[in-house]
Amino acid sequence: MVEQIRRQIALGLIAAGSALPPERELVKLFGVGRVTVQLAIGQLEAERVIEIRRGRAGGSFVIAPSSDDRALDYRLIELRRESDRVLEALEYRQIIEPAAAGVAARLCRKGELREIESTLERSEGAVDDAEFMRWDTAFHLAIANATRNRFLAEAVERVRLSMSSVLSLLPDTEVWHDISNRQHREILDALKKKDSERAAELMRRHASSADKSVRSLLKSLSRR
Repeated sequence: MVEQIRRQIALGLIAAGSALPPERELVKLFGVGRVTVQLAIGQLEAERVIEIRRGRAGGSFVIAPSSDDRALDYRLIELRRESDRVLEALEYRQIIEPAAAGVAARLCRKGELREIESTLERSEGAVDDAEFMRWDTAFHLAIANATRNRFLAEAVERVRLSMSSVLSLLPDTEVWHDISNRQHREILDALKKKDSERAAELMRRHASSADKSVRSLLKSLSRR
């Protein structure tokens, strides 16, 4: 259950600052006992993934790493420990996401294109990094889903999960967001034109941009 909740948070299905469903809803959702839910919440709180707030407006709320020193320290430690895995995920992403974009360009339907464009518009209108990351992830998953190939969709989701901790630690700047959104817009245009080769190449370049930033971050952490 902990991994399932962590997965939803990592993919942005539960955004930073949002509350988890109440205990009774989690019991029904996961089909487990209340004690199991309480233990899962306790573990996530200990990892500084969530914080517990008391009172009438209380509950379990997702923490943005950049807004909490303890959460940030925990994720930096986790990132150092998982650096080899992250590097493997970067290499895998360079293969799988361009392939997915190429297939999506050939097969995507009008409704799927509207869904992809909707995630991009929400990303462009994001007011903070947490919201931007949520819709950035949704953009990539929407393209993967447009392939209508469960293996490609699962592969893109899996690599996104493997990189979620490091992506959330990249610089939160308007310049970074603008570059990413512009690259997304170019990819979307290629999808609309059903230009498979261009969509794959643009996705490869987009992945390469993030690759450089992530490697720089990992390199700086190794020196500490």
